[in-house]
Amino acid sequence: MTTAPPADARRTPRQQWEQVTNVPLMVLAVLFLIVYAWRVLDTGASPALDRTLVWADIGIWAVFAVDFVVRLALSGDRWRFLRRHPLDMLVVLVPPFRPLRLVRAALLLLDTLNRAAGTRARLITFVSAGSVLILLLSSLAFFDAEYGAPDSKIHSFGDALWWSAVSVTTVGYGDVYPVTTQGRLVSLVLMTLGIGLIGFAIGTTTSWVVDQLKTTEDSTERTLTDLVDEVRQLRAEIAALRGADEADLP
Repeated sequence: MTTAPPADARRTPRQQWEQVTNVPLMVLAVLFLIVYAWRVLDTGASPALDRTLVWADIGIWAVFAVDFVVRLALSGDRWRFLRRHPLDMLVVLVPPFRPLRLVRAALLLLDTLNRAAGTRARLITFVSAGSVLILLLSSLAFFDAEYGAPDSKIHSFGDALWWSAVSVTTVGYGDVYPVTTQGRLVSLVLMTLGIGLIGFAIGTTTSWVVDQLKTTEDSTERTLTDLVDEVRQLRAEIAALRGADEADLP
C-alpha cells in the first residue's frame, strides 16, 4: 500500500519559499507603513532621524526586491509568473523616491494582502483591509502634499482623513480641497479607486449574501426531503403492522 507524499513534498520550491517568507514580509509591510506614516506626520523630524527613516524605507524595498528575484528564479515558467504577479513586479520597479511614496506603499501593502487572499472569506478580508489601507495612505499622501502649502485647507492629519473619507465616498462637501498639483493627483487616484472599491465591495457582499441564502435554502430543502422520507417510512411500517394484525385475527 502506497502512502501519499507529505504536503511539503508536493509543493514547488517557489511555493515552499513563499510559505516561509509570507509572515516576515507581512511584518515588513506593516513596518513600512509605520515608517511611511512617521516620515509624513513628523513634520519637525531632525535630519538624522529623517535619514534613518529613508534608509529603513530603502532597506524594506530591497528585501521585497530580493524576494521577487528569488521567486522569479524558482519559477518554472518565468513569463507566466510575471503575468500572474503584476503587483510584485510593480513593487520592485517603482523606486523609493518621495513623489512615489503613496504608490509604493499601496502596491506593497496590497501585494502582501493579495498573497493571503484565496477563499471567499479571505477575499472579503482583502477588500475590507485594502479599503482601509487606501483611505489611510491617501490621507497620509494628501497631508504630505498639502500641509504647509499656501492657502492650504489642511491644518492637521484629521483634516486629511476627513477629506479622504468624503472623497472616497464621492460625497465631496467642498470644505477641504487640494491646492497643490501633488494633492490633485492624490485626489484623482483616490476618487478613481473609491468608485472601484465601493463597486467591488458591494458586489462581493451581495454575492456572499446570495450564497448564504442559497445554502440556507438547500439545507431547508434537504431537511424537508428527509422529513418526507421518514413520514413515508413510518406510514409503510404502520401499514405493515396493521396487515400483520389483521392476518392474526380468526
